[in-house]
Amino acid sequence: MTVINEIEQFLLSMPINYEFSTKWFKTELSKKYKRSRDSYIPSDYCYNRKNNGINYDKQPHYFLFLECGKYKYVGKNYIYKGLIEHKPKNKNL
Repeated sequence: MTVINEIEQFLLSMPINYEFSTKWFKTELSKKYKRSRDSYIPSDYCYNRKNNGINYDKQPHYFLFLECGKYKYVGKNYIYKGLIEHKPKNKNL
């Protein structure tokens, strides 16, 4: 199973508009699928954030970035029309 498949399976039990921390997300997925916590990067799957090394147009999106370490699950078919922040690697915004 790929990381994306694991995330999608995990999200089946998450309510829309659920807010969560990066730590919680990584820990829960790692426990469930026995993969390194570092495999799960919620900012890679955000509508309003673009990370280096990720093809934003092809990557599925599920979350809104709220603030450092905080996200909101809005679903795969969410219509987002706001700004998309680009976060270069190892830089704080």
